[in-house]
Amino acid sequence: MHERTQKAICRLAFVACCAMPTFLVLLAIITTWTPWYHSRQLRLLESALTDQLGLRVELEDFARPAPSVLRLSGIVIKENETGAEVGRIRMATYAILNEKRVLRIHQPELQSAQLKHTWQIVHDRFLCQPELTRQPLIVAADDLSLHSSSGGVTLREVIARVTPEDQQIKTEIEFIPAGRESDIKAQVSIVRNRELAIPETRWQLHTGGVPLPCSALADYLPILRTLGEEAEFNGALGWNVSSEGWKIDLAGANFEGVDLSVLFDGLPHKLTGRATLKLAHCKITPGEMVDVSGSIVATRGYVDDSLLQAAETHLGIQSSVSDNQGSEWYDLLAFRFDLFGSKLSMHGSCHHQRGYESMPAGTILARGTKPLAGRQNTEAISSTNLVAALAPHHAKLVPFSSQTAAIGHLLIPSAEPLPDDVPPPSPRITLRPN
Repeated sequence: MHERTQKAICRLAFVACCAMPTFLVLLAIITTWTPWYHSRQLRLLESALTDQLGLRVELEDFARPAPSVLRLSGIVIKENETGAEVGRIRMATYAILNEKRVLRIHQPELQSAQLKHTWQIVHDRFLCQPELTRQPLIVAADDLSLHSSSGGVTLREVIARVTPEDQQIKTEIEFIPAGRESDIKAQVSIVRNRELAIPETRWQLHTGGVPLPCSALADYLPILRTLGEEAEFNGALGWNVSSEGWKIDLAGANFEGVDLSVLFDGLPHKLTGRATLKLAHCKITPGEMVDVSGSIVATRGYVDDSLLQAAETHLGIQSSVSDNQGSEWYDLLAFRFDLFGSKLSMHGSCHHQRGYESMPAGTILARGTKPLAGRQNTEAISSTNLVAALAPHHAKLVPFSSQTAAIGHLLIPSAEPLPDDVPPPSPRITLRPN
């Protein structure tokens, strides 16, 4: 081969094997540094996260400090249809280290009213997806804030460990409510059991003796709003979710600082004061089983005479208060109860309280050293009597059984009594013969 030809081939090989790859690498580097490319990758990342979470995800910026590390900043998660904010995170770092996944979250904020979407992300989009739970995951969060219209809460030192086992996924979460002097951590355990034909989820909460404000979840569970803004939960809670429904276990749980005026708001009778509810036993399966026993102690409030009269008529509580007084001041309200199925037992326990040992046994309501109401009969009564005692005078008695419970919520009674001279309204729907 001629020397000139050899030189040409060498030059061509140099251009193809050295110069051209170097140029393409430099071009790729320069392209990835452009704002256009960064913005496009950011949009693709937002789209991928939106598809995976089922909610709209907006990102302020992202970076890849290492091939196995992804850092996101300015994360905002919104509901797709309404655009309501579900939560936001100042910064999140995801890394894969030695077959373990680590997610570090800085200053996350959640909206109590949108917690159902948060639960869907954790449960439906993660725990229920076998391909996403094959490797262990550790999630650490700094200052998790839960915002609610009636009062929020901030949790510090939040750590979640997701551990895959043979036929189940176990998640353990620890946290400490901010502002508490104790360093005892509350614990949450979530277990997704895949051994059954239809998998089910079981989760438990143990506060560790540290009270948690009920108002933080009031927007998510409106029933907690009826306890008042200062109510706190302390103890244990178990919740099981399956294809057949849910059931709850609150054995050993305490609700403290319950505002009775808020609890009785909307009822025909009025009762005020601060109460503590202690549940010794509590298992509820809607439509199947109710087994609740415990005690209620309230102090310093007013009770309507109408409530005392209704309690005497339906619950067998004898009152020594004269009629037509409007309301009565009380210093102590204390009783124990046992609700099992269709039976309800009540026993006054004022004489078990400190400073009221001289009260007669069975005293439920007391003012100073004077008993105001009590129940001497220890026989159980029908649990529906409790509803009758709290119902307004114009309430209608209707047949009710387990067979008709499904349609009970469809029958809406009148909100107030109608005058005798007003005829009932004409039906809007009439049947015509064919």
